[in-house]
Amino acid sequence: LVALPQLIRQLGGDPEALLVGAGLEPSALSHPDNRVSFSALTTLLDRAASSTGCAHLGLLAGRLFHLSDMGLVGELVRNSPTVGAALEALTVHQHLNSEGGLAFLLKRGDYVDLGYATYHPGALGFVQMHDAALATGMNIMLELCGPTWKPYEVFLPHAKPRDVAQHRAFFKVMPRFDAEFSVLRFPARDLARTVPDADPQAFRRCEQAARNAGAPEFMQQVYRGLRRLMLENRHSGDDLAQMLSMHRRTLNRRLKAEGTTFQRVLDEVRFEVARHLLSDSNAHLDDIAATLGYAAVTPFMRTFRRWSGTTPGHWRRSVRDDGSESGA
Repeated sequence: LVALPQLIRQLGGDPEALLVGAGLEPSALSHPDNRVSFSALTTLLDRAASSTGCAHLGLLAGRLFHLSDMGLVGELVRNSPTVGAALEALTVHQHLNSEGGLAFLLKRGDYVDLGYATYHPGALGFVQMHDAALATGMNIMLELCGPTWKPYEVFLPHAKPRDVAQHRAFFKVMPRFDAEFSVLRFPARDLARTVPDADPQAFRRCEQAARNAGAPEFMQQVYRGLRRLMLENRHSGDDLAQMLSMHRRTLNRRLKAEGTTFQRVLDEVRFEVARHLLSDSNAHLDDIAATLGYAAVTPFMRTFRRWSGTTPGHWRRSVRDDGSESGA
């Protein structure tokens, strides 16, 4: 992120003022070892796009990212023996670089989805973040597979911008907007590609270092695990317990120690995903309900009213009328 202030400046914005406006110190992005909160970063990207009038700022920001900028995780990915192993390493250890969003790899028959889904509570305006995340994923695939690589399909969870030229040019295909999450879809055979100039010794060294760095703290594992399960249309406590390699009673006991329950956390994650899709995309309510694991739109609407005090449609209109969303 250290290159982001210069990008904002080149686009005519005031990076220091925008950083302060996002709740950060003016020097927050001056050193690569600094860390900033996920919600502050989404706010910064959103406000920078608005202040500069650059609706595709997230794409430009994501294009700044390369494996060499990702520290231990980037070195591990770069030295993996195959593209499949590289992407597995990326998704397993991505939490070392970022919390609030989930990098994932899903196999769908002859195709694979490399994607990004958010779960961070209490933040809105994820248009630029999703563009930046998917542009970063595109850069990673180009580094692993070569400059001629292109995805089969691209999905983005926000409304179609008025000008799609930048998206189409960068991703080499026309993205499908109003999707559930950010995804680069490509043939599964690409996973078997060897990574050029990978160093086996560096891979083993980085793999051990990543293991030693440890797993996310427990509640982060819960939030990330639930968001990952939702991508597979699974939503039960038993599924989560199995993913976390613990008995369901152990999961319940640990959640109780954190002052919460499985159902409460599931509702939080569902509510956050619903709010993001309602504010940033034009996805139909039926599709949002299905994304959240509801069999029909009526129980989703009833539950959303319990969460927010209003209906999904009214909430979407009120957010947009207030100008609070960051739609392109």
